[in-house]
Amino acid sequence: MVKRKIGNFVLALLLFVPIISAQVTSPEQFLGFKVGADKKLADMYQIIEYFQMLDDQSDRITVKEIGKTTEGNPFIVAIITSENNQKDLVKYQKFQQLLADPRQISDEEAERMIGEGKAIVMVNCSLHASEIGASQMSMELGYDLATKNDPLTEEILDNVILLLTPMHNPDGIQMVVDWYNKNVGTKYEGGRMPWLYHKYVGHDNNRDWYMFTQVESQLTLKVHNAWHPQVIVDMHQMGSRGARLFVPPYVDPYEPNVDPILRQQVAMMGTFIASELTAQGKAGVAHSIGFDAWTPARAYHHYHGGIRILTEAASARVATSITVRQEDLSESAREPSVKMPLPWKGGEWRLRDIVEYDYAAVKAALTNAAGLRENWLRNFYRIHKKAVNRTDPPYAFIIPIDQRDLSTAVKMLNVLKLGAVEIHKTSNVFTAEGREFPAGSFIVYIAQPYGGFAKTLLERQVYPEIRETPGGPLKTPYDVVGHTLPLLMEVDVVQADKPFQVETVLLDEIKTPKGKLEAVESAYYYAWGHATNDDIVALNRLAAKGHDIFWTAENFEANGKKYPQGTMIVKNRDGLLEDIGSIIQDLWVRFEGLWAEPKVKTYALKEPRVGLYKSWTASMDEGWTRWVLEQYEVPFKSVFDKDIRKGNLNGIFDVVIIPDLRESAIVNGMSDTDAPPEYAGGIGVVGIENLIAFVKNGGTVITLNGGADFAIKHFHLGVENSISGLNRREFFIPGSILKALNDTTHPIAYGFERDAALFYRRSPAFTVHEGRGVVRYPTETLLSGWATGDKHLINKSAIVDVPYGEGKVILIGFPVVYRGQSHGTFRYLFNAIYYGVRPT
Repeated sequence: MVKRKIGNFVLALLLFVPIISAQVTSPEQFLGFKVGADKKLADMYQIIEYFQMLDDQSDRITVKEIGKTTEGNPFIVAIITSENNQKDLVKYQKFQQLLADPRQISDEEAERMIGEGKAIVMVNCSLHASEIGASQMSMELGYDLATKNDPLTEEILDNVILLLTPMHNPDGIQMVVDWYNKNVGTKYEGGRMPWLYHKYVGHDNNRDWYMFTQVESQLTLKVHNAWHPQVIVDMHQMGSRGARLFVPPYVDPYEPNVDPILRQQVAMMGTFIASELTAQGKAGVAHSIGFDAWTPARAYHHYHGGIRILTEAASARVATSITVRQEDLSESAREPSVKMPLPWKGGEWRLRDIVEYDYAAVKAALTNAAGLRENWLRNFYRIHKKAVNRTDPPYAFIIPIDQRDLSTAVKMLNVLKLGAVEIHKTSNVFTAEGREFPAGSFIVYIAQPYGGFAKTLLERQVYPEIRETPGGPLKTPYDVVGHTLPLLMEVDVVQADKPFQVETVLLDEIKTPKGKLEAVESAYYYAWGHATNDDIVALNRLAAKGHDIFWTAENFEANGKKYPQGTMIVKNRDGLLEDIGSIIQDLWVRFEGLWAEPKVKTYALKEPRVGLYKSWTASMDEGWTRWVLEQYEVPFKSVFDKDIRKGNLNGIFDVVIIPDLRESAIVNGMSDTDAPPEYAGGIGVVGIENLIAFVKNGGTVITLNGGADFAIKHFHLGVENSISGLNRREFFIPGSILKALNDTTHPIAYGFERDAALFYRRSPAFTVHEGRGVVRYPTETLLSGWATGDKHLINKSAIVDVPYGEGKVILIGFPVVYRGQSHGTFRYLFNAIYYGVRPT
């Protein structure tokens, strides 16, 4: 009788498992095809709907909408863990917050939380939307964790809280799927889109992890900073002829502020994933190749107690399979090595393969986090305890209140605050590093949980000299090497190595300062400065209202005060004071009334008609430029190849901006073998002739960074790119911040001081035989990062103004709006736009 009862109980259990699974809809049932099937993709709407369905059908999954994306779509995260853990999410989240700030708890309390707490793993799928495999995989992973009851799944669910972001860029996923589906069955199947897969930044969306300019970065940060995960898996794809999957360890160098414990954990987790996949027979899994851990732009997590596990799967043609012969694989991918002991032998490679490799990698990370739960939590606590007890210099960074551009300084401080950095404000005058600072200045103490993040962004970088061979060229970094925000944003910051005494208060928020109006009865003009980006926004707003505005071309005195060349003045009229009153509510601009008209030469200004060239060879620089123009209220229209070929540009635009694009991309565009006819071709010979006519008739062309090659070649300018013939042994600057000198008498440099800092990456340097150099390089250039052969820059120009017919060509030879970060150089572009408008 007892045996029969046990048998019935076992039978009931066996029957129970499929009943539970049957209550949860599988991805295949929902989509009508298997995840990763050839030529089949789930789009953004389906992925969101499926996870909402999982939330409804499973007690293991809670789906939250964190906010809206750039294009207004839902940005979701799925919190996946056991049913019991779901009931106590608030408790486990609180544990994480306390372990991340050891100042609030004792070691004994920490040990209790470590014993009870859960490892937090965050998985970000398809950060780059064209690397679509992980977004598809996320549905299968969610389903399996919702339905399976095997020992490993239960161990993961009991010990881990998974924060699964199915799509880091939902807008882009929809674009990619729509484009792919539109072209299935044509010769363009699996080809790249003729526009960015993000409204503004395309591939750069994961270079935004310390500036947080984009909505998706900010939304991801909300999840991260609420939970403080120990493990973050960022899922990408790469080229097709190398390894099938990359995982860490990374190659040298690491950014020096990354904790050594964390570096070892990265290596441990990466090799664990590699060994798990290799044990499953998945060939071609490699580590320790190519990818370094230098820039915080891709590794926010490394400064917040978590490891960033980058996965890079080999790509197919979106959902179209490819065949790769073994002999066509890269040499390093064909032979066994310590980095990849089981090479892939070539063959067909499908989206389904990417899904399976990605799934296995995430499952391995979850297995490790579950099995070593206490280890992950204890080391997380140790890392933060070291941070708050730090005694090594620097002691603090001081940001004086008396800034040339206080509004931008506040923007920088708010970037740090988004990164969970504590910022104090001083209550009294104090002295540090031999300098007196006024009350109201800001202080970032380094002994705090995320002091290392602040230090990374506020100090100057010295990239280590790692060469491919002794005496050979510098080993190419994976990304840029200089990221010093005070230099990029033109903010005065002082590093204090020794402790000092001052009364401070911890700030909950840092508000943008308001402007000021010094009204004068019967004022003839109102004057304001030219030294800040807010000053330019004020100009844009007043110009849009049709006010009479001028730049003074000379220094002058008025009201007993001296005003510099470039001061902006607006003629008083009815409604002006109301417009100024509105401006000073949200802009740090100081207007002063003038009793009389200044007797100086002036430039008359009007609202510019700006065209920003938008090639079908999608350009991230175009996207960033578009974003910056929008942020600073510069009016513009996108101008396409067909518009330039059509001509009559002077009737539409005063200024045309050519972003950082290769000359061949501008002239020839994409081939009709790679893109449908409506997107093929560039501006062509006709477009070149029309641009030349535009400038001859009084228009202005402004080129950005590499776009200068187009203008130099086709306008036959008396300007040379002096470094174009140098090899990497002779000259190499992999994304660094350089010193430059301004000719402050030229309108493009109005409002600047003589010394400047600019970002240099894949940039020209000009020898000027015709026109006028506005910005040039001095004898010593490097401020932050790395430079070899920078002697070739000495006395070369970075900005050139070349008269051409009735108009002008302005060459800005560096990334003037670099990733939305280089606030200190935005005004070169803004000034060039207004200077480029022909007076009427």
